[in-house]
Amino acid sequence: MIMLVLFRYRYHIDDYRAKEVQTMHKDIIAVEGKLTPLSSKTHITYQVHLEQPLSALEIDFRYAPKPFLDREASQPLILEAIETYSDPAWVELHKKQWENFYPLQNLLTLSLDSPTGFRGSAHRHAPEQQHIICPDRSKTSPGFIAGDVPSGVWKVTISVHCVVTPDCRYELSVRGTGR
Repeated sequence: MIMLVLFRYRYHIDDYRAKEVQTMHKDIIAVEGKLTPLSSKTHITYQVHLEQPLSALEIDFRYAPKPFLDREASQPLILEAIETYSDPAWVELHKKQWENFYPLQNLLTLSLDSPTGFRGSAHRHAPEQQHIICPDRSKTSPGFIAGDVPSGVWKVTISVHCVVTPDCRYELSVRGTGR
């Protein structure tokens, strides 16, 4: 009788541990990179293969620096942008007020594709972002489509809109929560 109770207790513990392991986070990818102004208007895509469906994907993304705080180096960049993008009728006024456009800022954004297609984007200005993709709409981050996280190839794309600092470093990590 004692042996039977011990067996049942052990089975219960093993069953609990199996459930605990299923909800643990699994690191899928963790990368970092360094960009320069030549990287502007490019895209960097990371592909990951999920061997099995997951309950959720969690994406952490950060980059630095955000602002370019060198006023002297910013002035010619701002004046060039005014020449290129301002209405000709406003160019001279904007040039006189170039400091209104200071400081310039780096801008990197994220997009996500699942094996079945586009799952959303985070075109935000925040230099630190955390996103969740899962079946629950109330938990899925704005800009992303709630739904299953199937196995297959997923793509995370960093869109490098603009790098104005001499260099800009980024970190991207993707974790999965098992089923």
